[in-house]
Amino acid sequence: MLFYGLAGFILIIAASFIRRTKDKYEDFCVGAAIPIFLFMLLPLALATSWLRPLTIDGSLRAIDLALGLDGFALRRWLISRHYDFFLVLYFVYPTLPLLMALAWVLERPRTLLRAAVIGAVLAFPLYLLFPAVGPEYAFSNFPSASAHLVPVAWFHPRNCVPSMHFTWALLLVVNISSWRWRWIFIVYALLMAFATVVGGEHYFIDVLAAIPFTIAVQKVAELHALRSQRLSSVPQSVRVTS
Repeated sequence: MLFYGLAGFILIIAASFIRRTKDKYEDFCVGAAIPIFLFMLLPLALATSWLRPLTIDGSLRAIDLALGLDGFALRRWLISRHYDFFLVLYFVYPTLPLLMALAWVLERPRTLLRAAVIGAVLAFPLYLLFPAVGPEYAFSNFPSASAHLVPVAWFHPRNCVPSMHFTWALLLVVNISSWRWRWIFIVYALLMAFATVVGGEHYFIDVLAAIPFTIAVQKVAELHALRSQRLSSVPQSVRVTS
């Protein structure tokens, strides 16, 4: 993902020059923030494995099966019947930073930037509460029908519930106002929902949990944006005296 974060930075800077934007400082900051943000998430991700060495992957797999959803079988079916589509899904998962950059180039949605950070912050305690790493790392011989749980290595982040990849993809949809562009992100979010599962990074329940989580994150981001607008409209002298 870090590679696509750098690609997103290049995209934003290139668009800024093509449009001949007079003040390129904001574009530079947003573009640089994408790979920096991804890099800053690494120690937090490793902290989850240190704080919660045991995982609940077996329980999440059981929930999926109880709901009639089998990510293992879906992956086997795609590989055997629709391998080209399987490769597309594999490409979708890591390209999220590039789509974030594209959203900024198209509409500069500032609430999206807030929501992306707020989501990561709010997800951290949930990762500690529901520690899981995904079937790719928790099950031997994934996605075989005979796959079984194995001890999880310490360096695999416990970052399953909710799926932040799907959360960020949904945030792209709700923060793009023009339907001319929104369809791009709707299709991307739908592909991401399957990519997270087919790639072995998540269970179906992680994707389902991301939906109410996204709604909550967006609401918090909108309230934060509204509060910032109100503060900016108050004269500096009033803010100092208060």
